[in-house]
Amino acid sequence: MTRPSHSIPQEREPSPEALAAVPTQDAQKPDTSHEAVGAVRNGLQLGGSLLVTYAIAMGVRFLLPAHLGPERFGSFNWADSFSAVFFIATHLGLEMYIRKEVTRRPAHASDFFGTTLLLRLGLTVVLMGVLALVMAHDAHTPEVRNLVYVFAVAQSLIVVNASVAALLHAKGKVAGLSVSNIVTKLVWGGGLFVVAWAGLPLPWLAVPLLASEAVKLAVGWYLARVHMGLTFKVDLPATGKVLKASLPFFLTGAALATNGRLDVMILGMKASHEEVGFYGAAWNIAGLTFFLNPVFGWVLMPLASRAAERSEEELTRLIRRAMEGTLAVTVPMMMLIVMGAPLWVGLMGGQFGPSTLSLRLLSPLFVLAFVTMNAGLWLTMTNREWWVTITNVTGSLLLSPVLNLVLVPFMHRTLGDGGGAAATATALLLMEVLVTFSLMGRMGRAAFDPRLLAMVGKTAAVCLAIVVVDQTVLAPLNPWVRLAIEAVLYVVGVLAIGAVRPAEVLQVLRVARRRGRPEPEATPTAAPAS
Repeated sequence: MTRPSHSIPQEREPSPEALAAVPTQDAQKPDTSHEAVGAVRNGLQLGGSLLVTYAIAMGVRFLLPAHLGPERFGSFNWADSFSAVFFIATHLGLEMYIRKEVTRRPAHASDFFGTTLLLRLGLTVVLMGVLALVMAHDAHTPEVRNLVYVFAVAQSLIVVNASVAALLHAKGKVAGLSVSNIVTKLVWGGGLFVVAWAGLPLPWLAVPLLASEAVKLAVGWYLARVHMGLTFKVDLPATGKVLKASLPFFLTGAALATNGRLDVMILGMKASHEEVGFYGAAWNIAGLTFFLNPVFGWVLMPLASRAAERSEEELTRLIRRAMEGTLAVTVPMMMLIVMGAPLWVGLMGGQFGPSTLSLRLLSPLFVLAFVTMNAGLWLTMTNREWWVTITNVTGSLLLSPVLNLVLVPFMHRTLGDGGGAAATATALLLMEVLVTFSLMGRMGRAAFDPRLLAMVGKTAAVCLAIVVVDQTVLAPLNPWVRLAIEAVLYVVGVLAIGAVRPAEVLQVLRVARRRGRPEPEATPTAAPAS
């Protein structure tokens, strides 16, 4: 339920993202064609695994709310959010640091990974103790308390797995990780099905997540040792330097991890767990647009790190074309969700009808979120990461909670069922708009070129036209038929006016089909123990 973290586009100047680094035969300059082809190939490998894992996740997103109902599903989401917020301190900001620095110096990973693993273990023990004290004085039922405890252990594994995965992404070794993603998602989805079928108590619904993360950690650690020569050693001076350099990334990550989850906690306190259920159902559907998020970290971030090392101009070209790819994918998904909101909510049962307004309010959020991720990446790679940190901390930890505290009681009283959920969605959307303006403004002229501005304008025109047609010409039709016609109209519209360029999509596929591979790498050797 967070923005990044928890995959993206295409890039280059006249062609796609993978070719942003223009190859050259000059022996004095690096030949970037191999890394570009490798990046595209990695993206397709990871994307293939995501198709499978998201098919499983999609089934769970619709079936679990229908199985639990609004109130129990709200308790499930509240426990997940509460435990996640509690373990934010264990993030340490390592994922972004790894993608920025280990991408360039793979052997550097062994300098700090073992020490940070021990640090996280110590923090986990302390936080579990504090969590037990908090829950002992909490008014929730024993069932919800036990659910929080299981989720808390799972959260500790999720944090470590994110760092292990970042190492493999930085190295460009993702084939094994792609298989692992599928296997662990099957463990999770299959486990949830068994628990639901057996009618086990609520805490058991968190056990499949815990089991899948444990499997993922074992596989990820093995792959990191094989592909990177990762060794476990304790180096306090080196780790101290890494943690200092990671501080802005940690604060940004903490703000993003809090984003959405702290809102859910406030919603549960100021409204009810039923409202949390309505909001969670809307988020489950709208969150499907985040299927690109993993590839964003896996592929674009390492590619941007190498581009930034060569020149800021090359990085800017990469990010601009990445923006195009982001909008080309997320905008039509947003339109499908907005126009078909009652239909998607209906798939979870009539009891979730009040989620419709929240779903429509959340839909634009994900377009904005991916734009801010691209902008944040450019600012980070150009050593302006503190602006990203300040913006996200201000938005997520100050503005968003204040908006929720004001809007949730008011809209819950005014709108009735679903009003509290709509208030939380409104607060999140307003916060994201301000973050987008802040980051894009800091980029200045680097944010846009005429080509990107033209693409934005044309896409907006198509969206507006479809809304008008929906409310006039197509209004009498069956909702499903209307949605299908609108989907066709959108595709025809963006192609007809050149908002999306098929030739560039085909170029990506041609690059991916080439048999070229990155230069052979020397077999990693274990670093000597300190």
